[in-house]
Amino acid sequence: MPSNPEPIWEARFHRGERDVMESVYRENFDAVRRAVARVLPEPADRDTIVQQVFADLCASRRMRESWKGTGLGAWLRTIARNQAIDFARRERRLTDLSAVENAAGPAPDPLQEFRQELLRFAERLDPARRTLLELRFIEGLTQVEAAGRIGMPRSTLEDWEREIRSRLAAHLLERPGPEGAV
Repeated sequence: MPSNPEPIWEARFHRGERDVMESVYRENFDAVRRAVARVLPEPADRDTIVQQVFADLCASRRMRESWKGTGLGAWLRTIARNQAIDFARRERRLTDLSAVENAAGPAPDPLQEFRQELLRFAERLDPARRTLLELRFIEGLTQVEAAGRIGMPRSTLEDWEREIRSRLAAHLLERPGPEGAV
């Protein structure tokens, strides 16, 4: 590429003509790679960014047209350096997030936690109400099915269920929540 490109060459560059793009790649590859190497220590990461810059340049007429005719090499190095910085920031955020997740351990299963809380609550109930709680809230039977299993009228079961729900709500409110919960 001429140091002061002629309008014809610049128009060919903006159109993305193959021979011009090949020339730009060959003449600027090493300088672009050095610019990226100042930001990214890993060779694979550097290669990824360098190739992405040139792939974007070949694929995007809009990108090519944003170059205005002077300092093509400097323009490409700036684009590459900025992409390398963005890549490094994303990697750092992912690493930080991963470290926080690993330090915290596996995320608890809310359904399993609630089931455990239900079982703790069930220990406070008399055997008949505990059976009702297990049939309705753990096994998921309907009121009619649970009443049939226990051998009581559905209306009585409904009253007991209302009482259990009220007591369960009170139980859950008295339990301390997770750290930092309001």
